[in-house]
Amino acid sequence: MAEKKYVTLTVLGSTGSVGRQVLAAVDRHPDRFKVVGLSAFTNERLLREQIDKYSPKHYYYPAGGVEIQSSLFDFLDDEKFASKCVGSLEELADHPADITVSAVSGIAGLWAAVAVLKRGGTLAIANKETIVCAGRHLKALEKKYGGRILPLDTEHSAIWECLKGEDGKYVKNIILTASGGALRDMPTEKLAKVTAREALNHPVWNMGKKVTIDSATLFNKGLEVIEAMRLFGMGADNVKVLMHRESVIHGMAEFSDGSVKALLSVPDMALAIETALFYPERAKGSVPDLDLAKIGSLEFGAPDLQRYPCLDVAMRAARAGEGACIAVSAADEVVVEAFLAGTIGFSDIAAVLRKVEKKFATVGDVALEDIIGIDAEARKYTYSIGVK
Repeated sequence: MAEKKYVTLTVLGSTGSVGRQVLAAVDRHPDRFKVVGLSAFTNERLLREQIDKYSPKHYYYPAGGVEIQSSLFDFLDDEKFASKCVGSLEELADHPADITVSAVSGIAGLWAAVAVLKRGGTLAIANKETIVCAGRHLKALEKKYGGRILPLDTEHSAIWECLKGEDGKYVKNIILTASGGALRDMPTEKLAKVTAREALNHPVWNMGKKVTIDSATLFNKGLEVIEAMRLFGMGADNVKVLMHRESVIHGMAEFSDGSVKALLSVPDMALAIETALFYPERAKGSVPDLDLAKIGSLEFGAPDLQRYPCLDVAMRAARAGEGACIAVSAADEVVVEAFLAGTIGFSDIAAVLRKVEKKFATVGDVALEDIIGIDAEARKYTYSIGVK
């Protein structure tokens, strides 16, 4: 009897919010997918459980290769587990898989993404920072080696769907929608005293801590603007942001004849995930049916840059160039961590990011091998101006 053919998956960042949702999709379709690689950064216990469940060929955990005796993997059978631990995220990404999912947070996912595309692989990516910092280079690698980049973010998946079959010369604008985050109804005069707990209480989406804070500041939407520029070859002035509380419309494309295409669904990332995993097919029942009659009406508005100054900072960086984009992305990782730790206030996030954007505004385009250096320099500068 012939061996059953599965779509093989490596999930980078398998213990995070997106990674867990990807594995939930695997669980919904056990006859279609087989997990061959997993990685985590800090959550040893959950990674161990995932390894037990999915039996991947390889995994990566930073301490696993050299400190396995001190980790939760200590008591596991070495031949079954320890021998499967590779030495880096990049090495894991280089192992064969039909689809490699990048669900890691921050610039740490850069070289893994490069490794996938250099072997001509398919990269399903939710790692905002890597696209923001290296999107131009990733698209060049995609073209050179015959790989494929599939967006996992809900908004970019929606735009990707809207642009299928369209000639790019007729695309006038891309429109990204924003829910407004956890603080969208809070009086602006109270924002300076917002706590991390308040900022993490998103009214619509269940996400990781960093992206939830970025949603509260709307910096995440600024990163998504830069992502859209990189993924779809658009200029900064042709990627618009539209406030949309209900999060039913996830993205739109406006064409030269005045028509607009939009993708609508209930707010559930499962649709974007399965759109990528099943490409070019469609999954069945990824999300519940959308009942527009029950919803009744949809609201839209322009973003208030007084309420969301971080969006303004990100847009300024988008217009300034790659160096500024890399710098503010790096600085945001630092300031969000500081805010969550209680060492800076909510309003300090935008103030610091604005200083970083101005500092790096003239850098311009950055070679692939120099990205990590700019990232490190921006972090160093962020700490030097008072962030603890």
